[in-house]
Amino acid sequence: MALLAARTKVAKRLQAENPKLSEAEIVSRMVAYSSDQAHSSVERAGLISGVRMKKIQSDENFVAHGEALKRALEADKAEGLLPVFVCATLGTTSSCSFDNLMELGPICNAENIWLHVDAAYAGSAFICPEFRYLMKGVEFADSFNFNPHKWLLVNFDCSAFWVKKRSDLIGAFKLDPVYLQYDQQAS
Repeated sequence: MALLAARTKVAKRLQAENPKLSEAEIVSRMVAYSSDQAHSSVERAGLISGVRMKKIQSDENFVAHGEALKRALEADKAEGLLPVFVCATLGTTSSCSFDNLMELGPICNAENIWLHVDAAYAGSAFICPEFRYLMKGVEFADSFNFNPHKWLLVNFDCSAFWVKKRSDLIGAFKLDPVYLQYDQQAS
């Protein structure tokens, strides 16, 4: 959902700036990034969205850092690619590692890149005040996801998804045919 919203947001912005550009031309230049520790669902999002995914090498503690992201961004922009999305992880399924949001977040914000935080596995721990320090830098995120079914004894496949600007998410999936319109829909 987050990658599709980011893709749509960037495509609409670029088409507004240059109406001659087709969505296919724009998407073909897009690139998204995730830690090499990210869940396979992140790679699957790339397949679904048609946006190429690249992995950021993590360090010896399985943490993705800002310098690795900067290097990838510089190399890809030099090749004419368009960075649009970064998925940082807080408690990956494979290693329970936590990416450095305080390094990744400012880069994403400065480059106008959507930052999604995948806390699917360990995000439920943030209910406890003593674990919230692990979220340092989350204020840079455009979206955040965690799975209550993993630790909070709720039904399987319960996924809580937050987005900073709901219009970005709604706009990516909104279809408004005349037969579904009504007078009070704006309210």
